[in-house]
Amino acid sequence: MSQRVIVFEVNEVPLRIYRHFQKTRPGSNVDRLLQSSRVLETMALDVPESFLYPSQTWASLNTGAPYDSHQIHWYNDPKPRQFPLYWRTMAEAGLRVGAVNTLHSSPAEGYAETNPNYAFVIPDCFAADSYTKPRFLEPFQALNLKAVAGNSRAVSMRVPMREAVSTLAQLPRYGIQMSTLMDGASLVSQIVRKKTNRERLRNLQFPLVADIFLKQVRKHDPDLAILFTNHVAANLHRYWYALFPQDYSARIYDEGWVRKYSGEVLAAVDLLDKYLGHLMELAEKTDRVLVLVSSMGQHANPNLTPEFRQSHSFDFRLEDVRKLVSCITGGEFDYRVESAMVPQYSLEFPSLAAANECAQAIQANRGTLRGINLVLNQKEHVLTISVLLDSNRPDYEARGKVLSYSELGFVRFEVDDHHSGCHCPDGSLIIYNSKTSHASKESINYLEYAPALLKHFGLPANQYMVEPSFSL
Repeated sequence: MSQRVIVFEVNEVPLRIYRHFQKTRPGSNVDRLLQSSRVLETMALDVPESFLYPSQTWASLNTGAPYDSHQIHWYNDPKPRQFPLYWRTMAEAGLRVGAVNTLHSSPAEGYAETNPNYAFVIPDCFAADSYTKPRFLEPFQALNLKAVAGNSRAVSMRVPMREAVSTLAQLPRYGIQMSTLMDGASLVSQIVRKKTNRERLRNLQFPLVADIFLKQVRKHDPDLAILFTNHVAANLHRYWYALFPQDYSARIYDEGWVRKYSGEVLAAVDLLDKYLGHLMELAEKTDRVLVLVSSMGQHANPNLTPEFRQSHSFDFRLEDVRKLVSCITGGEFDYRVESAMVPQYSLEFPSLAAANECAQAIQANRGTLRGINLVLNQKEHVLTISVLLDSNRPDYEARGKVLSYSELGFVRFEVDDHHSGCHCPDGSLIIYNSKTSHASKESINYLEYAPALLKHFGLPANQYMVEPSFSL
């Protein structure tokens, strides 16, 4: 019988971050993990570096199929049945699976409700509804979805009150620890007193999700359990310069900015380190393999210059997608707006014909747009638009009409960070508490990951998969 597995999907974290944290926090759980694990670098080789995006690379990693085959471009793209996510293959083969927040797990009701092999499922934060398994977790998911949507580019102190009240009533069942709530309250207090940066609120989602995950694993004892987090990646994008200013050929931010934000990445990894300790202990006590994996990483953004920073003191966020689509097309269409990662917005139509009609109207009017940078992708009945406004214009145009940013459905806000970290192909794979001995190896093609997991559980790889050069 193979060891059961816990997978901790830590988005966009390269080995350099773990090793830097190990040096600054000797004796930490990360330090202990790196000293007692197999450590590999994963390489995303099927997607050009200029094209790298987590929705694509996680799809490749977890299906074992290259991007050209699976064609999952954005978060809400339909998932082709011929390239299943490895954990769905396991559940269909009779293995017990639990998943929390892993990308491409929504919509979940269609597969999770009908298959008893799914012990628990909280879908990713791009879900169109609040379905969970078990169903009593739905108030938390409703709160989770609204909180994530409200803290995309600019963080907010506002809390969706109805969902928050419903969640508080269920706290004992969820497994959220009192210490987690006290830590969150302390952080909010520090922010209110201006002792801590407001942006650190983005870290609050992870401990709540992780507490729920730990309780569900202990309760249901699945063969495979998966937990995903983006909280470290969010800080790397914003504060890479504050952590590694030496990576840049020019001075982008002054010393005051660096002092203000130099601790943000380490604070995010500190939080990860705390829960990593719980997962390592659980793996040891229950004889499980613990896998930390990232489908790609980040490094210094080579396109960030002092001139760019000075000319971008504010940004825009699209709050009313329907208003933008109406301005561009001049018509009204029947669709549902789904969650996506700003600046992407997904529209789900009731049919392929309806999606085609809207796509054709957008394409027909693209030549009339002034100051509106728009890219349209279509996957069956789902359209995803990527849209950015030119910040150097006083107004914009669509179909010959002069429009303000608010008339297009956007709001404007000030920014003082400019994504100093950007995507790179180098991810990470750390395997802890495995009983298998292996030849020394430093890096792998990340398409080896899914077939290696299937092989570990005695399941055959699909024909399109590459032969893994490592095993758990």
